[in-house]
Amino acid sequence: MRRISLISFTLLWFCLSCVSTVFGRGEDEDTEMPKPVPMDLVNIKAYHKLADQSHIKETVEFVSHNPAHVFQILDGSYKKTPEVIVRGALMLPQQSEPVPVVVLSPDSGGPSGFYSDWSKPFWKGAINQLLDKGIGVYILDGFGTRGIKRTWDDQSRYFFGAQFLDTILAFKALASDSRIDSERIGISGHSRGGLTSFAVVDRRLTNAVLGKNQHFAAALPMASNCDAFLFQNPKPTPTRVLVLHGSADNYTPLQPCIEHVERMKAAGADVNLMIKEGWHHSFYATNKPQKCTQCVYFYKCPVDFLLTGDGHINMEFRKFLKIINEDYERSTTKTDLAAEFVRIYRKIYPKCGGMGVTVGGGHWSESSKIFSKFFVDTLLP
Repeated sequence: MRRISLISFTLLWFCLSCVSTVFGRGEDEDTEMPKPVPMDLVNIKAYHKLADQSHIKETVEFVSHNPAHVFQILDGSYKKTPEVIVRGALMLPQQSEPVPVVVLSPDSGGPSGFYSDWSKPFWKGAINQLLDKGIGVYILDGFGTRGIKRTWDDQSRYFFGAQFLDTILAFKALASDSRIDSERIGISGHSRGGLTSFAVVDRRLTNAVLGKNQHFAAALPMASNCDAFLFQNPKPTPTRVLVLHGSADNYTPLQPCIEHVERMKAAGADVNLMIKEGWHHSFYATNKPQKCTQCVYFYKCPVDFLLTGDGHINMEFRKFLKIINEDYERSTTKTDLAAEFVRIYRKIYPKCGGMGVTVGGGHWSESSKIFSKFFVDTLLP
């Protein structure tokens, strides 16, 4: 695990770009155009501003990959996909003993979902409440390092399998830091990040990447999608899970989450569902509920996207694909699985996808208290 001083990196880049000059053929002296600062470093700078100045702020990076499917994580073939350096912002309290850390995985709004005007009050409040209690925070940016700004209008830009892998590898990177208690690492996120928080508490995924007996201690999925990319038959890790969802959510509807929580309980999970009546998607935003006309949904598809035990899409969905002249089995034998995933995604959309949901709610203060209380109660003695 490497740590980079963002200020040092920026100054070094600035100096190198400015002193590189071209002379010759009697022409006037010229300089090279400066290269843009990588998007993820810009995001990390914004993440660090969420924490008060009294806390430690660093950049932590690790090597990840770009699997298009969950089965590539389970069978290890993700290692054959392109490598990518993923970075994130680590914020730690000033303590000498190892501390718990909560990993935050982004939603479809991308990195700005943590620091935009409408979301900043919630995240700033929640993050500082944790830091003040002695719990660190790591905000993962799998978007910026891949040059992605958002996915709410096209979820195929950042593969769900890749986000799941990034989040598990973030655990691995943090667990190797002697300042962090590897047995008290939590995970949370909203919407797409909520789905990720739900997915990575299945031991098939954590065992495949981390080995046995390493797992998140606590998980708080918020407004998660629960009818896609989760296992039909969960094998939960011994993680304490709180699912926070609104009854009025028409982006990631509540009912599939009720059903998945029951499946997890039947499999022995320590999981509870907190339903907030009348709350919409992005309930922690400062704005009142409003329409997002370009937000993509797929909940009107005739079957769900849940996975079989080997990480492949379920048989009912494979039958649906045949109706639209697609063969799942054939698509997973192609050389470029990423291109196949995108192609099929874009073919499914006109069949049962749509745009136009309600987001917002103004419940940022209450949400922040729920968030911080759960992790304080779960991760601290």
